[in-house]
Amino acid sequence: MATAPLNIGIVGCGGISRMYTDIYVGLHELAQVVAVADLAPELARDRAAGLTAGYQAEAARARAQAAGARSQDERAAATALAASADAAAANDIQTFGHHRELLAEGGVDAMVLLTAPSVRGGPTLDAAAQGVHVFTQGPMARSVAEADEMLAAAAAAGIELHVQVGSRYSRGMRHAQRAAASGLLGQMALARVDLNLFRPQSPYFRASHWHGTWEGEGGTSVFHHGRYIIDPFLFVVGSPIVEVTSYAGAMLRHIETDDLTLSLVRFANGARGVVSSSLLHHTNPLTPTYRFEVIGSEASMVVQQEYTHPEVPTVMLGSRENGWQATVRFGSNHDPALVQRLEALEAEVADAPIRATEEYQSRIWLESILGGPPTPAPLRVPHHHVELTRAVYKSQETGGPVSLPLAKDDPFYGFDGRLTHGRTIPATDPPPSGEVPRRTRPA
Repeated sequence: MATAPLNIGIVGCGGISRMYTDIYVGLHELAQVVAVADLAPELARDRAAGLTAGYQAEAARARAQAAGARSQDERAAATALAASADAAAANDIQTFGHHRELLAEGGVDAMVLLTAPSVRGGPTLDAAAQGVHVFTQGPMARSVAEADEMLAAAAAAGIELHVQVGSRYSRGMRHAQRAAASGLLGQMALARVDLNLFRPQSPYFRASHWHGTWEGEGGTSVFHHGRYIIDPFLFVVGSPIVEVTSYAGAMLRHIETDDLTLSLVRFANGARGVVSSSLLHHTNPLTPTYRFEVIGSEASMVVQQEYTHPEVPTVMLGSRENGWQATVRFGSNHDPALVQRLEALEAEVADAPIRATEEYQSRIWLESILGGPPTPAPLRVPHHHVELTRAVYKSQETGGPVSLPLAKDDPFYGFDGRLTHGRTIPATDPPPSGEVPRRTRPA
């Protein structure tokens, strides 16, 4: 069995890695970053320097806490934290230009994969081949074929593979999952989920970046952005989607992929549903960004989710304390006492945090490697999100319903299937702010 602190390698040192710097600075007792890799050498060097400085700052803060401790126990705990952070800061963090170099020479127990969404499968398969555990930023994979390969490799190697979507792990979301699984809602008739987000053409969809491209992002509103509510929705409902009929495409953004999708779905348990994902929703106090509902024969459940940024001082301005919180409410016209029984199920998940921070999901993955319990959501959940996404795009292309699971010889099981006629923007319509349309961007 592995022992703490684990040696961590970070692959991908772009924008999201700043948050993971703060996360791992706060997890130094469980794991310490000893190697980083990026195709851009300067990004790798900057990330290594930021981690070292972060560990030093964490050690200094712990020593200050020790100096101001009110008891010997508090002093001893803070002194131990300072020693652990000092040890992490003393590591000579190695920098590499490729994940294979990091795996071969970095001496890592586990890899944190922070690349663009199109780069998931290869690094995961390479890590599994060397017995290295993997935490990957979501979405899980750009195709069902790739997701299947990742699952098979992780199972064969016996590694802990975790796909980032922290919104599954708040107490409210865990409570909702228990409620759906309890049978107290009765026969499910309808389940719908809504992402109502705003992403502007500029500066978000920059012509020089991977956002909105097939090769870089692999899908946008329902895939990259939708996962934060669609993934936990699939976790809560439990019954897999077996049929999808969709619109998907670019309504207002000059991108290759989708800024809006609307899907009618059928679940294996016979229920019907709606999956809606939009990057066009202007912020409105009457429109929740993340929401879903489940209607059963005996009761209904509505879940509203928020991503919060508390003002907690950490090394990187509070990034590790950002997190997800879900509010769940029940109703029943048949039996008001049923609402109380559903509400009481929260006690079964009292160990889950009310707000699942960005640090929390990394912590539970590390603890699973160290012999702790498995993470609460099984890997079939992010896998099903990938397959749902590919079915949405296929339905747009074929103009009809699509059955799941997808056949292995289907272009949409792999990554060959793309949206080609979901665009509603005229070809002559220039995007705002002088941005170059993605369809005409030079290779």
